[in-house]
Amino acid sequence: MPRVEAFRGVAFFLVVLSACSDRAVQPAAPEAPAAQPQLVLQSNGLHCTETDARLSSGALYQVCVDPAQWNGDIVVFIPGYHDPARAPRLPDVFGESPAVSLFSRLGYAFATTSFRGTGLIEPATWIGGDLLELVGTARTLLTSTTGRATRFVYQVGGSQGGLGTVMAVERYPGTFSGGLAGCGPIGDYRRQIAYVADFRVVFDYFFKDAIPGWPAWAQDLSAGDLGLIDPATWPAAEQVAAAAIDYLGNADRVRQVFGVTRAPTDPADPRTIKGTALGILWYSFRGTNDAIGKLRGSPFGNLDRVYAGSSNDPALNAGVERFAVTADPVRIASLQTSARLLRPLVTIHTTGDPIVPSSQQSIYRNRLGFFSRLLHTKITIERYGHCSFTDAEILGSFAVLVLQVSGLDLVAS
Repeated sequence: MPRVEAFRGVAFFLVVLSACSDRAVQPAAPEAPAAQPQLVLQSNGLHCTETDARLSSGALYQVCVDPAQWNGDIVVFIPGYHDPARAPRLPDVFGESPAVSLFSRLGYAFATTSFRGTGLIEPATWIGGDLLELVGTARTLLTSTTGRATRFVYQVGGSQGGLGTVMAVERYPGTFSGGLAGCGPIGDYRRQIAYVADFRVVFDYFFKDAIPGWPAWAQDLSAGDLGLIDPATWPAAEQVAAAAIDYLGNADRVRQVFGVTRAPTDPADPRTIKGTALGILWYSFRGTNDAIGKLRGSPFGNLDRVYAGSSNDPALNAGVERFAVTADPVRIASLQTSARLLRPLVTIHTTGDPIVPSSQQSIYRNRLGFFSRLLHTKITIERYGHCSFTDAEILGSFAVLVLQVSGLDLVAS
């Protein structure tokens, strides 16, 4: 069963479907879009903006509502990490999933955006720009369609969207009534960077003699030479890496990689060994260029790191590649949450998350001051997988948030 930590031991049940904190900086008024579209009746009965509607930055956005049932509240969803080589696209949250169907029946309006870019989040422009403009636009559209004003704005998102959700709730309490953040690197972003990069350098060390031509690309991160890093090599590298992991003769190498990195797997499902390894390596291949470019240098450094857990730790530490941090410290700091809350925040994480370690949620809670902690509810799910929540767990977590923000019992509803 999920473990829920909340102040004063208040117990909340999941629905059955799938010193005071420092005052946050208030946002400047967002720039309005050049043209204001209308909400148009769709085949699913909802009134939505057209799928090509754009914010002033060019970011795609969509707003949907059933005017006859609107309860005055908006659920704003932001996407997780998208491949930086691909163009921004709208999240597919308006499909026929049980979660979306229930939200609609309960009367919530929905709003989402693609953001203006992909890859590593840029808080100043994505959260402080696109997201705030989305909320302002949604409020205007809903008022013009229904004749009523918005009551509460609930910010939700998972993975990198979970990080953006926490940033939004922390920084703009005048805009967001509360947030639900799933499986995000919210505790310490530097540790998240180190987790992915450490796995990569340890994997490189153990498999450079097992895979011909490995590493498949040059990792000259200390120099920040983008020309030496080619994420386009990933499809071919993925095939040879998967074959090497499956090869029984490499079982000891695999065991040592996971012994050193402590990356989680599901003991009941051996396939998760390859799933975890390839999942983490994907972020290394696809995201390194983007991160170096946005942070003005490499955010990873392991010059003083001592690796342990292999059959020969001295050899590992002598042979593993070493890198120095060259990124702009101000830009790295911009990815860190403040751990200061003025609005309720619910976070949810699985214990066996192979991409964003579950410790991120605990680190965040431990950073919270006394009064901020009163506003935080931490939900932990005993399961392997990244953002692998059921509809019941997502909706139950949202019910906790709604109860804290408005006092409404969604379980009874």
